[in-house]
Amino acid sequence: MKKLLMTLFTVAVASVNTIAQEVAKTPPPRKTPEERADNMTARMTKALALNAEQQQKVKTMILQREKEKEELREKAKGSQEKMQASIEADLQKILTPEQFDKFKKNQEEMKKKRLERKANPAPRHNDRMAPPPPPAEK
Repeated sequence: MKKLLMTLFTVAVASVNTIAQEVAKTPPPRKTPEERADNMTARMTKALALNAEQQQKVKTMILQREKEKEELREKAKGSQEKMQASIEADLQKILTPEQFDKFKKNQEEMKKKRLERKANPAPRHNDRMAPPPPPAEK
């Protein structure tokens, strides 16, 4: 009976751990310019003790900048997609169908790896702060 309970407990813990890891891999949704402006205004109000008039002016200014940044981001995304489509069209003319299929497959794998790295970034190390390697044994 104890073995059965321990086995069930182990399976339950493993399941919860797996689910938690899957949830952690999905990046949070991007906030709207309004949400970002509200958050930044709140932080500035707390840090700088802004009065009501200053809060309104700061929020208006930040909101305008955030909307401009969002437009630039969308333009850049569109031009990047056009460039990628152009590259693929040119490659399709040069490569054989088998080569192009392999190219597309490699592109998808690289995209998956990029998303995984984004979801689980590796810890950064500062080489100058790293301890020296141990002396070689003679």
